[in-house]
Amino acid sequence: MLSWLIVIGTCLLIVLIFFIFNIFDTASNRKKLPPFYSGWIPWLGCALEFGKNPLRFINLMGHKLGPVYTLKVAGERMTFLTDAKDFHNFFQSTDVDFQKAVQSSVQKIASVTEEAFFKNHTKIHDTVKGRLSFHKLPPFCETLHSKFKEHLVGIKNQITIKNGCEFEAELNDLVRSTMYKSIMDNLFGDGVLPTHDEAAFKEFEKNFLIFDEQFEYAARLPKIFLREWTKSKNWLLQMFTRVTKQCMQTIPADVESRSLLQTLLAVIDDDFSPNWSMMMLWASLANAIPITFWTLCMIYQHQRVLEKVQSEVRQVLKENEKCDESTLALMPYTRQCILEAIRLRSPGIFTRRVIKEFRVKGYNIPVGDLLMVSPFWAHRNSQQFPDPEEFKPERWENIEKNSFPESFIAFGGGRYQCPGRWFALLEMHIYVSLFVSLFDCKLLNGVPDLCELHLVGTQQPVQKCPVVLSLAK
Repeated sequence: MLSWLIVIGTCLLIVLIFFIFNIFDTASNRKKLPPFYSGWIPWLGCALEFGKNPLRFINLMGHKLGPVYTLKVAGERMTFLTDAKDFHNFFQSTDVDFQKAVQSSVQKIASVTEEAFFKNHTKIHDTVKGRLSFHKLPPFCETLHSKFKEHLVGIKNQITIKNGCEFEAELNDLVRSTMYKSIMDNLFGDGVLPTHDEAAFKEFEKNFLIFDEQFEYAARLPKIFLREWTKSKNWLLQMFTRVTKQCMQTIPADVESRSLLQTLLAVIDDDFSPNWSMMMLWASLANAIPITFWTLCMIYQHQRVLEKVQSEVRQVLKENEKCDESTLALMPYTRQCILEAIRLRSPGIFTRRVIKEFRVKGYNIPVGDLLMVSPFWAHRNSQQFPDPEEFKPERWENIEKNSFPESFIAFGGGRYQCPGRWFALLEMHIYVSLFVSLFDCKLLNGVPDLCELHLVGTQQPVQKCPVVLSLAK
């Protein structure tokens, strides 16, 4: 009898020890999760605080909670990494997935089904990356230069007609109207999109701007709150339905003679070619062109920088009628200005979905979290970029042409790094050089403030940017 009591007592003791261990283990695991802020509203979490000023809010939480922290926003756990030493967990790790992070947003914005997304996204990314790789840029150099010059000379002629008098304009509008047409003709085919008829272009521009301005909201809000955006999206889809049908019938057999749109259509084998084409249009117009605007603003705001850029581009372009890779290599300071503008106006966030739990700085990052890094704030780390709020192009003078420091993440990284980054740098370099060589420009109100309400894509200006243009002296 006593032996049975000993056995039962031993078993109870083992069970008790097991439960105690589990209790302490669970508590220990909880402590291993990153610092967490959820606000006070069920499900919404801190969405209202987050939405008031997303850029400022994520920076504030980083200062309060540390280099790794989690926010509860509208039912999602968003875990932020703010230390550049940890960015490899975001860009190189197999524990996180880019496609699973963005698929839902692409479906809401472009109406691409989940099945079609996973079937085509990698093919599209790799096709664009191959077509716009650094070694395939030379043919674009001449055509971009020709198109940019055509549109900018049109502005120059308006000044000439006025006997060289000053020409007032809104800089952002001017940059958009002259760059949109050139990029559309280069990537989609000359005249394939409405670039030759001014009335048709104005209608396109109106709808694209609405689509672009509310792009981020479309990924989060019900369409009932986005009626104007939905109209513009449908207008763009109808345009691309016509365009893709025509392009499919005229794709050249010679791969090298195809436009980027034709190259894209050749690899898509479903009914969503208009939708993917619309997304490619957004990607080609919504980031590099605003950065070009910011670059010009910052150059013209800083007299020392302006004089150096003017001296460089006017001398080089005076001696070189054609613009090719060797010509651009003679204007390194202009490229440094572009990189510095990119640093200061980078996207608010990049995201990945955690598909396998991993540890960073002693914290467990659970499956299902949206993992976030902020290029905008990473580029304001004073340890990586001294005097981070200052526009200092010289900080890029020792950077090799086709490589960037690990702390510079404007183009993303890893498997799905921006496939058009070299084309973007090329178009900006050509345009800024031409603009400064042709015009003297005075900012009437200085550099506009940046809008802190958006996290996706290049930061946009809050105010208009009125300028006075005159012919270069």
